[in-house]
Order: sequence, then structure tokens, then C-alpha cells
Amino acid sequence: MPNARKKAAARPACNRTAKVYWLPMPRRQAESIVLQYRIAIEAFRNAHATQMEAQHLAQAVLLTNMLTQVGYGRLEHALICTTEEDVLAMLERGGETGEWTLSDVSLARLTAVINEHDRQLHEVHLAALIECNERLKGFIHNVVQGPAN
Repeated sequence: MPNARKKAAARPACNRTAKVYWLPMPRRQAESIVLQYRIAIEAFRNAHATQMEAQHLAQAVLLTNMLTQVGYGRLEHALICTTEEDVLAMLERGGETGEWTLSDVSLARLTAVINEHDRQLHEVHLAALIECNERLKGFIHNVVQGPAN
């Protein structure tokens, strides 16, 4: 009996010029992602945040900044940069102490950035999201592994 499944390697690469890449992310998927960010913010508000929530929010802020830099942002760049500094300082502090906290002012800024990211996920075409997400993965890889020699 022949195997009904095709090997993953036999599939053609995704065509990023296809119509689906020029539409926004599917609503259900976008809402699922944003829900994770909102749960993470609530964990910070209730002083129950862990490294996982901190990393989720850091990725959201960095991705929002990247999308804004390529023309898909509505927030002032200074607000995003200040929020990015807040989150990166929190990651460093949390890595040293194990305490994952943000001030009320930082949380307010972070909430504004997450609201912007929510809008971006629902409105920006998928190709731009994928491109920025790939840049973010490369950035994270370079931070964790160090630049290639």
C-alpha cells in the first residue's frame, strides 16, 4: 500500500507573491497571539510575571518597532524606543535577580505598544509580518549565539 503522505522535502517552497501574503493575518490567529501578550501584561500587573512573559513582551515590542520602521506604525518612534529600553532593562534585571517587574509608567507605555501591535497584526499584510519576524529571529539568534565568525 503506497504511503499517502508526501514528504515535507518534496513540497515546493511557499510563494510569497501569492495573494494570501498580501492580506492581513487570519483574524483568529492574530487574536490568539495578542491574547498571549495581554495575559503577559496582566501577569506583570499582578506581580506574577516569569521569564516567559517577559520574553513574549520583549518580542512583541521588538516586532512592533521593526514594523514601524518599515512604515506600518502609528505610534511615535520615541515611545516605542523608550518602551524597548524599559523591556530590555527589565530582561537584564530579571536575568540577574529572578524578579520580573515593570513600573506602572513602563506598563502604561508597554500597553500602548501592545495595542499598536494588535492593530498591526490585524491590518498589516502577512508578507511584512513574516519578513519582520524573520529579522527578529535573526536578531535573537545573534544575541543568544553571538555573531557568526
